[in-house]
Amino acid sequence: MAATVALTGASGFIGNTIAHYLRHAGYSIQGLVRSPQQAKKLESLGAEPILGDLGNPKSLIPFVQNCQFVIHCAGTIRGIDRADFQATNVNGISHLIQACLEQSSPPSFVLLSSLAAREPSLSPYAWSKREGEKKLIKEAHSMKWVIFRPPAVYGPNDKALLPLFNLIDKGIGLQLGPSHAKFSLIHVKDLAGVILCWLRKEFPTSTIFEVDDGFPGGYSWTEVFQTINSQLRFRFHCPPVLLHTVGKSNEILAGLLRYSPLFTTGKVKELLHPNWVCDSTPVKQALDWAPQIPLSEGLRHLFTSDSLI
Repeated sequence: MAATVALTGASGFIGNTIAHYLRHAGYSIQGLVRSPQQAKKLESLGAEPILGDLGNPKSLIPFVQNCQFVIHCAGTIRGIDRADFQATNVNGISHLIQACLEQSSPPSFVLLSSLAAREPSLSPYAWSKREGEKKLIKEAHSMKWVIFRPPAVYGPNDKALLPLFNLIDKGIGLQLGPSHAKFSLIHVKDLAGVILCWLRKEFPTSTIFEVDDGFPGGYSWTEVFQTINSQLRFRFHCPPVLLHTVGKSNEILAGLLRYSPLFTTGKVKELLHPNWVCDSTPVKQALDWAPQIPLSEGLRHLFTSDSLI
């Protein structure tokens, strides 16, 4: 009988890809939805929609019932202060753990975190990702768990990096961080692949893994520009003062118009941080896993709309 996975965030960019990988690997999927209107999208992914809310621990019990694994992908990426991120990125994890521990045989817990958790003082988002990890470590007790920390994730339907990559492809290089900065990247399908690899092995547990595409030492802005388009017509390095001004203005406007902003002063601090390079050696050794999609290949398929296996 196929193992059943309870998946949050299945309708999102990363969760959608994980759902596809799980389905093709023969897993049964239970996807968390907050309303019946969201159910159809999950059904199209081959998942069984389960009504529940991360803010209500009791509503999560049917979601995790009879599951062997929980994969928590849902997360808040928009907001200004810590309170904007805490409900989902911190409290939601605690509520899921409570529901899991109610089971006679608690499922194993996979938390999709972020490399930003390595630097919690940079932004409210980074703080929330670290606090979420701490919740799992403190409250899981004997439940098996693993935390994956990816860097920036790209791929089809990505709304964060894809607009920037499209600009570069058209010959416009917009640099949003310092020239000496280095950062890792990972294709969404490689991220889904390493999570699936852990489900199959379920070893080791109680571990935090950084995962990336395996490019040694991370990328510089110049290397990304060259990989996408070696003949840029225009390259503009946004000065930090301009980024901070735009971030602060967006926060003020969000307060007036009552929306949750993505680009904030906290996000600017993340962009200006010089080191977002992963060390994926431990996960490669522990799971006998290797990334399959280098940046050049991932981008080629991204821009041509070809599918990657």
